This record gives sequence, C-alpha cells and structure tokens, in this order.
Amino acid sequence: MPPKPTIRSLAESLGVSVATVSEALRFSPKVKPETAERIRAAAEEAGYKRNPLLGEAFSSLRRGRYRDFSGTLALVDLADDHGNCELMLFHKEVMKGAEARAAELGFRLELFWVGKKEPALSVSRLCSVLYARGILGVVFLPFDRLQDFSKFEFNKFAAVAMDRRLVRPSLHAVQPEHYLSMRRAVQILFDRGYKRVGLCLETRKDERVDYKWSSGYASAYRLNGKKSNVPPLIQKESDRSEFIAWVKKYKPDVVIGHAQAMMDWLDQAGLPVPEKVGFFRINVTESSRPCAGLDLLPQPLGAAAVEAVVGMLHRREFGIPETPQAIQIDLAVVEGPTIRLPKD
Repeated sequence: MPPKPTIRSLAESLGVSVATVSEALRFSPKVKPETAERIRAAAEEAGYKRNPLLGEAFSSLRRGRYRDFSGTLALVDLADDHGNCELMLFHKEVMKGAEARAAELGFRLELFWVGKKEPALSVSRLCSVLYARGILGVVFLPFDRLQDFSKFEFNKFAAVAMDRRLVRPSLHAVQPEHYLSMRRAVQILFDRGYKRVGLCLETRKDERVDYKWSSGYASAYRLNGKKSNVPPLIQKESDRSEFIAWVKKYKPDVVIGHAQAMMDWLDQAGLPVPEKVGFFRINVTESSRPCAGLDLLPQPLGAAAVEAVVGMLHRREFGIPETPQAIQIDLAVVEGPTIRLPKD
C-alpha cells in the first residue's frame, strides 16, 4: 500500500515549497490562484486528507502569537436596474454579523455588487474578478428579485446563498425559519386575546420566501381549529386605500404586516395603534417606530453564512452541490407597544 500523501510529499512532487502547499490548502491569498488550484487538484487526486483536529491545534498556536489571516471572502448583493449600489438596513446588519465572524475565523470580508449597469459588475465579470484576486468563498445576500447566475463558474468557488436560493443554480442556503416563526407569531397573538388576526403582504415579499409567511399564517389557524375570518390581503404594491378598505370591511383586531407605513395609515384613518387595531411587524430591524414583531436576526444570519462558507473551504467543497442543504435560523419575537401585553 503506498504511503499516505503529506504536505511535504505534495511539495516535492509539484516542485514547490512546503509553505506554499500549506498556504494553498488553507486558501491563503499569498498563493497565486493558478498555483493554488494546481496544488489543490494534486492534493485531491493524491487522496490527501487534512486532519481537522491537527489543523485546529496549529491554528490555535498561531492565534496565540498573532492574528492569523486566511484570506478574503466575498459578500455579493444585487444592484437595482439603475446601477444604484446601496445596502438595505437589513443587509447592513447581515454584513456586521458576517464581518465579525469572518474576523474571528481569520478572514476579511469584501462587498461586491452585481447588476446591469456600472459600477455594478456583470455575473461573468464578478467571477473573473474574484478568481483573479484569489477570493474563493462567496456569500450571496438575500435578493429581492430573481437573479440568473448560470454564467458564474461555481466550480471555482465555495458559495452559499442567504434566505432565497438562486434560480440557477441552487446552492446551500442560510435562511430565517419564516414558516414556523409566522405560525408562532399568530399563536402569540391568539394567546394575547386577539380574535381576528389579519395578514397584509406584498406579493413579491411572500414569493421571495417561497410563500412561507402566508403558509405559516394559514397553518396557525388550522392548528387552533379555527377558520380565518379575515382573508389575507396580498398586494402587488403596498396601497393605503386598499389597505384601509380591507381593514374596515373585515375588521381585524390586529394586523401582521411588513410595512411600517401601515401603522400611520391606521392612525390617520381613526384606528389608532394599538387602541383600536394592534400591529405586529414581520421584520423589526427596519422599524424606526417602536413596534412588536419578528426579529429576523440578521447578524446571526450573516455569521452563520460565513461559518458555512469557511467550513466548505476547509473541506474543499467547490461547485454546485448535488444535494443543496439549508440552515434554518429560529427567529425571535420582540415585544413592543403596538400589541397587548402578555396575560398574567
């Protein structure tokens, strides 16, 4: 039986130094991408297996002497049709969590934009830039619109999508547990004494999470043996007149929605929150007005996405997964002045 390959034997066969092989297998940016790819391909062909326990021991020793730098990870967002590149507040919080966790693991994070107009990059250009700079780990931020990445050379990268899977291809994903969290939210409102729980959403926002919000809402009624007496209002775009007409017709005593403006609309219509109608917001991260609702935990989401990509890099898992997996993050319920207090 031939001896097991080692870093030293790989270095000798490839005509490079032991340090170069070691850095390449750790995805260090110190090694040119072409050389690093050649080393990793040779290691895989030879059947080289990194000892994770030994690797962690050496990493701990390095961290004891100085902050180890393993490389750069890409965070990718989608620019709008006009080429505007500005992070949403939720995405800013995701990036904070991702940057903090990346630093703990010895990586830096850099933001890239994909879009049709400059300064955003095309999908193929993004791929070229990342590879040329030796950035092999990629996290795709939650996209508000479907995006085709079929021209991205995923075989060169370890990549994870956040919240919504890409259309082509389907990657491993890190996402909030929207379905169970919505069901839990409705149950909490039932427990607070609300009888007519209404739901108002924009179509694209529910579609973006694979209709888990509307499905979780409906299942909460079924689990309680109730038939919804307030049909959900699903709008193409948030519309004040349609919303108020729906409230006056079906008389919900609390509304679950994602738009902060709904609270203002209720107040202006003589239905003040929470005296006449309660309000529970789906994503409190973007609220400037104190409000009860769901905390989608953007910072833990960003941290989990980085952990997933770094793990894939260490395991040398590149390309489109044969069986895409999803990491679900349980959400938190935030108390606020827009709903009734818990019963004693």
